[in-house]
Amino acid sequence: MSEIKEIIGTVAENSTEIVKELYADAAKPAVQPTGEIVSLIPRAIKAALLPVEKWVVQREYNLKETKKLLEEKLKDVPPENIESPEAHIAVPALQYISYCMDNEELKNMYANLLANSMNSVVKNGVHPGFVEIIKQLSPDEAKVLKHFYSNRTVPTVTLRYELNNGGGVAVLKNFSNIGELIGCERPLSINIYFDNLIRLGLLKDSSSLSSLTDKNLYLPLKTHPALVPLLDPKRIAETKYEKSTFVEGFMSLTDYGDAFCKICLDPPQSDDKKK
Repeated sequence: MSEIKEIIGTVAENSTEIVKELYADAAKPAVQPTGEIVSLIPRAIKAALLPVEKWVVQREYNLKETKKLLEEKLKDVPPENIESPEAHIAVPALQYISYCMDNEELKNMYANLLANSMNSVVKNGVHPGFVEIIKQLSPDEAKVLKHFYSNRTVPTVTLRYELNNGGGVAVLKNFSNIGELIGCERPLSINIYFDNLIRLGLLKDSSSLSSLTDKNLYLPLKTHPALVPLLDPKRIAETKYEKSTFVEGFMSLTDYGDAFCKICLDPPQSDDKKK
């Protein structure tokens, strides 16, 4: 690691010096011999490519770290079951994991995907689309999926403003407090996360079909502090609507989402292990 940092430091230092030289040259009188002007081009190209060289060096380090992750993931797999992964899955996965080594959630997803693509027992369950799905997930959304894998469903409420004689509009759709419970960086963006996970085919919204039997699950949502301003009668009175109502629903994994979780997430811990 120290060697990698030293190389990167050298690259960064050289980059700074070249940029200083180019700046000094640019400050000189505009009229210069043609040969001198042309000589600036190679140096400009070198300066422009130095950040890329830095990334290449870092990527080599990331590849070593990925191999360590795979060793851990495959430590309990019999050696005879470990085989080469499909290139159309492994190549982009190796590329993308190098971009997110500083994020535990996404890094772990790619590592699980790679490990399972090398395990002959489960590799048939690795869908090529899984690589692109991880690429389109935020760290918060990865946490949300992890929760669904353990709990299957999440209660939601949609807040509506309505007229007494019918008609209305959804003010806030698919609200949930799950973002706070699992430690999301932006817990109140949970409905946006749900939309993206639905778009990716991982979740489905059952609000229009049914609600959960245990109505106590909805009480913390209906009384959540974030909704208090929206329930203010004065605020409702300022609109053309006359009352507020809640539509109870829930989010759940699709079959595709379940298959994705089995390949890309660690197995859910039992209650005993959590203790």
